[in-house]
Amino acid sequence: MIQFFRKIRQNLLLEGKTGKYLKYAIGEIVLVVIGILIALQINNWNENRKRNMEEVLILNSLHEDLELAKKQSETNILTEQELKKALLFLINYQSNNSELKKTMDLDSVFSHGLWSLGGTIPVINAYSDYKNTGKIGLIKNKNLRKKFTDLEMSLGDLKELTNDRTNVQQIRIDNIAENDINFIRLTKRSIPELNIENEIENDYNLILNNSRIRNLFAMKLRMSNDVNKYNKDLKLEILHIMTLINSELNNKK
Repeated sequence: MIQFFRKIRQNLLLEGKTGKYLKYAIGEIVLVVIGILIALQINNWNENRKRNMEEVLILNSLHEDLELAKKQSETNILTEQELKKALLFLINYQSNNSELKKTMDLDSVFSHGLWSLGGTIPVINAYSDYKNTGKIGLIKNKNLRKKFTDLEMSLGDLKELTNDRTNVQQIRIDNIAENDINFIRLTKRSIPELNIENEIENDYNLILNNSRIRNLFAMKLRMSNDVNKYNKDLKLEILHIMTLINSELNNKK
């Protein structure tokens, strides 16, 4: 093809048709420019198509992680609610009716209220990976990217709150097991072969009449209630982001 155009130019010059040669040269340049623009357009189209495909993969991956995080949040909410019930029962022990006390396994309830630290922090590994590699920028929706930033901050706040509760547990509440109860009897539940025949039974009327113990349980109740509020808000936040992702994916179909 190049030889063909070159021969045409040579013939025009040999025939002395300079004007026609210039027009032809300009036309050839225009054709080359058009060809380059078309090639660039095709290349841009291919690049955009690749980015769109990668964005869809990222959105699907994030949605899967969020689904797992939502389920984890739901589990955490139930776990925290069970802990709240146990702590309320222990704090209100003196005012609980006798029938309720009879139906409760006090060792079990006390152990749960004393040792349980609720659920764990949901993890969204896909977001961390895409953020670290810079691929999170492939998500075109700026509002969606912002929601993930907000979610990351919410997870950080929840982690700080649960860490505060853990610190109070380790510094203050664990002392109850060491100084105020016969923990050997509570250990029997997890280690059945433990012989507690000669162990003194825990007098929960006396133990739970102790204002220091009740105050420590109240501190744990307050912090656990705050943790559960965060878990509930976090679940709503996750559901909202999942809705946004679904909308983006539908728009790309």
